[in-house]
Amino acid sequence: MQNNTTNRIVNALSYLSILFLPVIFPLIVWIVARASDDPSIVKNARKAFWSQIFPLFYVIFAILVLSIASFSSTLAHSGAVFGILLTFALLIALLLFIYNIAMGVKMLLGRE
Repeated sequence: MQNNTTNRIVNALSYLSILFLPVIFPLIVWIVARASDDPSIVKNARKAFWSQIFPLFYVIFAILVLSIASFSSTLAHSGAVFGILLTFALLIALLLFIYNIAMGVKMLLGRE
């Protein structure tokens, strides 16, 4: 019983770390939990890590698109394209924030 409760708390903290230590905490749990015997901790830490780092990758992609578009003469409205990409980045970040909070609560309630 103690092990199950500990696993639920670690899984929940991996997702809820978006509030206090995003990306870093799930990565540490993912690396440390590989040595443990519980694959659910590894799975949930990996999911939390990727769901927290994905918006960063999208923003980098948007900046690269803007850089390429600003040097290219084929895209005259690169500012508008960047605005659209940034809006999508914010929407994705908000959805993944809500996802992480919901998954953290789900893990705490034991509805895995």
